[in-house]
Amino acid sequence: MKQLKLSVKKRVETGRQYVRKLRAAGCIPAVIYGKSGTQSLSLSEKDFRLLLHEKGQSASLVSIDIAGEEPILSTIADMQRDPMTDRFLHVDFHEVSKTEKMTTTVPVEFIGEAIGVRDFGGVLDISKHDLTIKCLPADLPGSIKVDVSELQVGDIIHVQDLKAIKGVEFADAADIVVVSCKNVDIEEEQPAEEEAAPAAEQAETAKAEGAVDSEAPAAEGDKPADK
Repeated sequence: MKQLKLSVKKRVETGRQYVRKLRAAGCIPAVIYGKSGTQSLSLSEKDFRLLLHEKGQSASLVSIDIAGEEPILSTIADMQRDPMTDRFLHVDFHEVSKTEKMTTTVPVEFIGEAIGVRDFGGVLDISKHDLTIKCLPADLPGSIKVDVSELQVGDIIHVQDLKAIKGVEFADAADIVVVSCKNVDIEEEQPAEEEAAPAAEQAETAKAEGAVDSEAPAAEGDKPADK
């Protein structure tokens, strides 16, 4: 379990004008919610970016440190960014209890090279990049490691096939596909076959319509004149 620390300040004022000033000063408005209630916070954008860099792709806990108060253990629930500037607009934290199981998502880390890919020209098809788990904060894994080295072409790993992790319960359905090894040739040929079927049907339809037209009686204006 990776636990990070972040110093924040309580935020009393609200409103767009105050939030603009906050961001202009290099800070991010934030909220932490949970059993202790909901608190409005402000934090340094620089410190938050350093925390994200340290966190990387792993699932992590964040100790929210407020001056003069007990640290609050939390997870990052949501982050909002400006699509133009990439600046952080808002961050939500969710308080967790050391003694209660929490539900969170954890990234999947694939290990090894599948035999079907290495020796038989298959491709690895990843269906789940993260999984939902339940566990105590102390048991939170940084990632779910999945060894794909023994996968042959046609093999599939479902959630139910994953190795058990002490203190961790998988919350996703057991039959959900995590990763599979597929045959490239089959994947490439299938669209061609699907395109050929409609073309054949169109040809048959056109042929049938031509036959009907040739058997239709001539229009009255096309009949030869009586002699």
